[in-house]
Amino acid sequence: LQRNKFESLLKVSFMTSHMKSLKYLDMSNNLLHHDGADVQCQWAESLTELDLSSNQLADAVFECLPVNIKKLDLQNNQISSVPKGMADLKSLEELNLASNRLADLPGCSGFTSLRFLNTEMNSILTPSADFFQSCPRVRELQTGHNPFKCSCELQDFIRLEKQSGGKLFGWPAAYVCEYPEGLRGTELKDFHLSELACNTVLLLVTALLLTLVLVAIVAFLCIYLDVPWYVRMTWQWTQTKRRAWHNHPKEQETVLQFHAFISYSEHDSLWVKNELIPNLEKGEGCVQLCQHERNFIPGKSIVENIINCIEKSYKSIFVLSPNFVQSEWCHYELYFAHHKLFSENSNSLILILLEPIP
Repeated sequence: LQRNKFESLLKVSFMTSHMKSLKYLDMSNNLLHHDGADVQCQWAESLTELDLSSNQLADAVFECLPVNIKKLDLQNNQISSVPKGMADLKSLEELNLASNRLADLPGCSGFTSLRFLNTEMNSILTPSADFFQSCPRVRELQTGHNPFKCSCELQDFIRLEKQSGGKLFGWPAAYVCEYPEGLRGTELKDFHLSELACNTVLLLVTALLLTLVLVAIVAFLCIYLDVPWYVRMTWQWTQTKRRAWHNHPKEQETVLQFHAFISYSEHDSLWVKNELIPNLEKGEGCVQLCQHERNFIPGKSIVENIINCIEKSYKSIFVLSPNFVQSEWCHYELYFAHHKLFSENSNSLILILLEPIP
């Protein structure tokens, strides 16, 4: 009865209900459709092979099928899915769903005897990897010529093929990537992604570990190179300059008041006070020194006083000794003096080696 103008699948089923010897029926290339009805379809119980290809049947067709059907051809229709629980065809062995609108492989909850399934030329992007678990009796699956999307989701299906023992008909030529554009034309057997790229948890753990390692390395380098100290000193320098600007905006140029600022450790103060300062400040053409004990301004922070003294002095004298190396305040003074040296491009440092430094 192929190539006619039959329209109602329900009426066709009633037409065959009294044909007790009917085993095969070809209704292909008609105008058949079935939208679901309150009246149940009634097919001949003897019917085991039915060809409904090239009609206008949708998902509801599975409500109207012969109970004892073994071979069913639904090729070239408008089926987008096989509804679960709608069909209970325990005798069905061969099912052809090629050239429909399927987005995934159907399960076999209602087709417990299914051995052959054809889902070629549908809209399947990433076939379910658990298909063979759902359909343990399937011996041959034809699902090539679909627009496969080669991504992480497809990796499990590709691995499934290797474990299926040749159940995928047409492999590998009929199984080709359609998406993304860069992989179009690549056979699925040649498509590979690393476990790291597809495992989100592993990727996050790896990224977290790398971040922790990087943070640890940066922290170690900062401590080893004393970066926090330099940052703190730069911040102090900036804050002091900012306060000076706000307090005296018109006095932008620094006025030199001293010939030299003298920096030394408290443990070397006896030599500085008894030997160095008297010899520099006595006689004609004496040197005017800035010493923290007598020239620091009360009320200002030590760091701010150091910066002011260095900026108001033409030179900075540093009395070097093991005690100087151990003094944190001496480090501050040396750092700010270096800062002035580089910022003004001047040779303003004088170093006196009082004792050998190990």
